[in-house]
Amino acid sequence: MNRKRLAVIASRLKCVDAISVEAEKWIDKYVGLGYEVHLIAGKFGEPTDLPRFELPEMDYKHPEVRGIKRIMFGSKLDKDGKKAAEILTNSMVKRIKGPLKNYLVQNRIQVLSIEDVLGSMKNLPLNIAMKQIVRELSLPTISRHHYMPWENPYFTRFDNFPKITSEVPPKAKNIVYITNTDSARKQLGENRQLPSRIIPNTIDLMKLQKLDEYNSGFRKAFGIADDQLIFLQPTRVKRNKSVEKSIKLISELNDIMKKDNVLMITGSPVYSRGNYFEEVVRKTDKQGVRVVFANNSIFLGRHQNPEKKFFSIHDAYLHADVVLYPNTGDAFGNPVIEAVAYRKPLVVNRFPNLDGFLEKGFRFVVTDSKVTPETVSDTYQLIMDGRKRKADVAHNFRLLQRFYSSEVLDEELIPILEGFDKEEGFMSRVAGLIWKKEGRKGQENRPGKEKFKARKDRPEPAKGRDLKNKKGGYKEPARENK
Repeated sequence: MNRKRLAVIASRLKCVDAISVEAEKWIDKYVGLGYEVHLIAGKFGEPTDLPRFELPEMDYKHPEVRGIKRIMFGSKLDKDGKKAAEILTNSMVKRIKGPLKNYLVQNRIQVLSIEDVLGSMKNLPLNIAMKQIVRELSLPTISRHHYMPWENPYFTRFDNFPKITSEVPPKAKNIVYITNTDSARKQLGENRQLPSRIIPNTIDLMKLQKLDEYNSGFRKAFGIADDQLIFLQPTRVKRNKSVEKSIKLISELNDIMKKDNVLMITGSPVYSRGNYFEEVVRKTDKQGVRVVFANNSIFLGRHQNPEKKFFSIHDAYLHADVVLYPNTGDAFGNPVIEAVAYRKPLVVNRFPNLDGFLEKGFRFVVTDSKVTPETVSDTYQLIMDGRKRKADVAHNFRLLQRFYSSEVLDEELIPILEGFDKEEGFMSRVAGLIWKKEGRKGQENRPGKEKFKARKDRPEPAKGRDLKNKKGGYKEPARENK
């Protein structure tokens, strides 16, 4: 029992997205602290040497999961529609819960670290299954919340399932809730009355990528000449990422500089209503800006096969000249600290968490929803004035060391893990529960008896060993006396 077993659980891991990138830092930290780390996700973007379990239904982009999401949230449902959504959701919950819980029990997992799943409705069956597992196993759980569920009106505009949406994230005594901004902490408290601890996203400055033989051909691999500037937008192609602003800025700068500078986007296109990706392609053609969509060549880490070399997101930062982050969403803003870590100038839109950086004294070119002549002028000056650029990035780097380095993660995370260990008799009680359940051969393959509740007016089930709710709804598992 000396080396504790911990599972990191997410819809996706090892991919080039904010949650995967941030999860990777915590995975490294857990390994460094001596945990036996297991990775569990619906999709892995690249190989890993750690024990892993891949369950496709956990991926929020799984076709059946996306279909359930459209049925539940895409239009107003009548009674029959809600019943159909209930049936489909319950079926998917069973497909997720049985194998996932079985893996945790068979591998004697003792601590859970959950990335955004308990606070996300992009895969509601996974959310429900995970909530049930957390309550039934009573394992100490860290639940990180990168995005708040009520930020996206898609999930609430038709209000088909108010009972379900009001219980995301769930309340449970064995969960420690983690937010990464003061705004998110306040929202979680006001909307769900859940206390949370702020641990900002951090970056390990000792692991920054350097120029080497592997990435020396980065520009050549993408057909970018040495005299062309690379404007890096390390986001997905999604409407709230405002790619059109980056295109406009580069178009204006190209006219001034008489050059053919390049926009590189590392994230994948998000196909949604309105065909935003097609809009972006049309704008690039109209404004004469070359865009490199590098999502099939740039991943979280490096790897290669006989036919092609794949670069890491860190290689992209290393070779970028300017980083663009025109995001409008309420995220932490990983590209902000990553640009600062690689000492790159940053042009950033005024998104909600930006004030948290500016109040600490960071220096960026800041836009306010529009690319103005001042934006173009300030960016051009930053490119051309080498002395000012070096002074600004050096200043930003010093602030990063103080507020967002991996030492900050140590200060906040380690006490939480130590608190789990100090709870009297906790680990032995958990171990006994797991060993006992593991001995029930085949039992964990059966789905739990808790069910998705579609109707608002269903009564709560009575408490007791033989619980039954004839009208449906959640059925809490019986608790054994210890």
